[in-house]
Amino acid sequence: MIKFAIIALDGCYGSSLHGLVDVLVVANAHIAKESGDDTPFFSWQFFTSAQQKISTSNGLEMNEPLVEHSEQVFDVIFIPGIYYQGVKAFSEKLKSYQDLYQWLQTQHEQGAVICANCTSTFLLAQSGLLKGKQCTTIWWLEHLFKQRYSDTLLNFDELIIEDSNVLTAGAATSHFQLGLRLLKRFTSELIVQQTAKAMLIDTRTVHVSPEQLLNLAREHNNPLVQKAQEWINDHLHEPFTVKELATHIACTERTLTRQFKDVLAVTPVKYIQNLRINRAKYLLENSEFSLEKIIDKVGYKDRSTFSKLFSSQTGLPPMSYRRQFSKAGMS
Repeated sequence: MIKFAIIALDGCYGSSLHGLVDVLVVANAHIAKESGDDTPFFSWQFFTSAQQKISTSNGLEMNEPLVEHSEQVFDVIFIPGIYYQGVKAFSEKLKSYQDLYQWLQTQHEQGAVICANCTSTFLLAQSGLLKGKQCTTIWWLEHLFKQRYSDTLLNFDELIIEDSNVLTAGAATSHFQLGLRLLKRFTSELIVQQTAKAMLIDTRTVHVSPEQLLNLAREHNNPLVQKAQEWINDHLHEPFTVKELATHIACTERTLTRQFKDVLAVTPVKYIQNLRINRAKYLLENSEFSLEKIIDKVGYKDRSTFSKLFSSQTGLPPMSYRRQFSKAGMS
């Protein structure tokens, strides 16, 4: 029997918390059908941390044992993403789980696979489990993650990154793909495919598009920042200044910059640059547009400025990036 510990933290996403378990429920049913044995192959137990009674992001109250008090050794430990309420509140939350971090370190040393998605990837980094490891996180908190954890190797090429029995997944809704990834460790490809088919989970390798990245970036409740993000998305192909953006959404440039820093831990300028470079990467990988056309589509007019910015963020000039990563068979 493969034992899972599912750790419900205050404010965690209810969908992630239970979605991964639903994958295990369906997998158990298919394993039982194939083997003729009704004994569950996967088992799981819910825990909380720091405080026994918590509420999920959708208001579901849970009262579970504190995981720090558990002496069981688990095969897999999963921490679902936490609803993000700004840099200050999030930073305070990260400081409050010192006992959990020690418990995770001990479980990992005993062979457990440690998993987290979305914002909870920060907890794994805070615990030290990601030091020197390849990992990913939620895209719009890239700046904050790099600022706090410069000793990690942040990677956004795939939705799920695995390194030394630690799995990180970038999106709040990645629990289904993460579940399939875990099934592959413990079951046959037949069970993985049967589970995916039953739950209509896409089994293709997921590459996140710039539009999806922008949607991920809306996982907060600040109306001004949301309004700015919508406007940026609609006008990304146009050159514009932050002052012009602020005027269009009826606020001052100073207010907009402060709100972006408070909510996304990044300035509007950096946010816009990141989105434009990600869209350019996507077009270089998936289209046959000329470089000049791509530069125009992402709101730049000067090739030199774009190329310098692209190279600084990716480590490669645009055309070298295309030759290495193009999916359209271009040279």
